[in-house]
Amino acid sequence: MEEQQNKALKVSQKLDLLVTIFNRKPIQLVLEGFTNMQLVEAHQFLWDKLIEIHFLTQKQEFRREEVTKNMMSSAAYQRQQGCDLRLDYCKGVECIWSNPICAGNKVRNNMEVMGKTIAKYLDSCKSKNNKVQASKKQEEVNIWLEN
Repeated sequence: MEEQQNKALKVSQKLDLLVTIFNRKPIQLVLEGFTNMQLVEAHQFLWDKLIEIHFLTQKQEFRREEVTKNMMSSAAYQRQQGCDLRLDYCKGVECIWSNPICAGNKVRNNMEVMGKTIAKYLDSCKSKNNKVQASKKQEEVNIWLEN
């Protein structure tokens, strides 16, 4: 069991995650089979891709708060779960090792928000009034995806 928990996130799992987001589908089913370690790795991977896609498709500066404002705060999540641990345990990924079910659900929900944000970035690239710029950015995204 411990050996299975220590498996790193596979390239195929990363691709499944991105394809699911690009197809505008919920990522919960993809994340269901991930171990705690894979979930932590996938969380960081998705943040990295979200930022990359933001820079490829958006004009304004990236602000993490623009994404996290759509996530349930750690304090609200703790209250909802009836958790009495220190708040800093719920922030980040510390709690995933001691309370994997609770923390895993929070991480999955946050990742769903990140996936929707990525889809919004991609959609905004299509709906820009400046078709030339939008098609240029879409071309950059396509090149990035092929690599």
